[in-house]
Amino acid sequence: MTKRRLRADGTPSPRGGRTPKPPPTEEQLAELERLTDGLPDELRAYRDRGLLNPVRRFRLEEAIRHRTRTLVPVLHGVHDPHNQAAVMRSCEALGLQEFHFIQSVSGRSLHASPRVTQNAHRWIDVVEHADFDAAQSTLRDRELVLVAAAFTDAALPLQAMDFTRPMALLFGNESKGLPREIIEACDGTFVIPLYGLSQSLTMSVAAAVTLTWAVETRRRAWGEPGDLTPEERMELRQRFYETALRGNLPDDPGQSLDKTD
Repeated sequence: MTKRRLRADGTPSPRGGRTPKPPPTEEQLAELERLTDGLPDELRAYRDRGLLNPVRRFRLEEAIRHRTRTLVPVLHGVHDPHNQAAVMRSCEALGLQEFHFIQSVSGRSLHASPRVTQNAHRWIDVVEHADFDAAQSTLRDRELVLVAAAFTDAALPLQAMDFTRPMALLFGNESKGLPREIIEACDGTFVIPLYGLSQSLTMSVAAAVTLTWAVETRRRAWGEPGDLTPEERMELRQRFYETALRGNLPDDPGQSLDKTD
C-alpha cells in the first residue's frame, strides 16, 4: 500500500493533488441565508432540518449561479471512454449544464469512464442522440448556432469567435475529426491556433481549451457566464439539493442518461 505524503506539520497531504476552494466569507453566508429565507418550504427544509450544511449549500448555489444552457458541447464519433468522460468533467467544472453525444454510424453509444468523470456526470444533463440529424433538429429548435471544430479555409481562430451567442460546439473523432457532411451542415468552423511544433491537441484537451476560452469570453462580456432564468435556477436547485442529499446515484454515466430522439 502506497504511503501518503506528509505536510510539514506531519499531517497527511490531500489525495489527488486537488486545490481546495476557499471557505465562504461571513458576508457570503449571510447572503445565502437571505436567499434561503425566500425559497419554497421544501427547499428551506434543507437548511432548517440540517440536511445540508451552509458550506455545502453555498457551493451548490455558486454552481447554479454560473450555470448555462446556451453553450453546449456536442461530441460525434468520439469512442474513447476517457475522452468522453474528460469532456463531461470539463463541462461541469466550467458551468455548462449540458453535454450532448451523437452515436457513431457503428452504433457505439456513450460509455464514459466514471473514474475520469469523478462524479461530474451526476450534476449535468447528459443527452444522447441517435444521429446528427436528430441532434441538429433538437439544437436548432432552441436557436443555437452550430459551429464545428474543423480545419477549413473559412475557419476562424478561437480568439475571434463570438461566444456570447447561444451556441453548440461540435467536436469529432480522435483521429478523423468530423465528417465532411456535418461540417458543411454547421454554421461555421473554428480552429485553435498552435504556436509550437505539434500539429494538434488531444480531443479532450481541445474541448477543454475551447470551452474555457468561451466561458471566460462570456465572463468578460456579461460579468459572469451563467445565464439561467430564475425558473431554471429554481428547477436546478431542487435537483442539486436532492442529489447532494442522496449521494447514492449510479456510478456509471450510462445509467443516468437522458436519451432523446
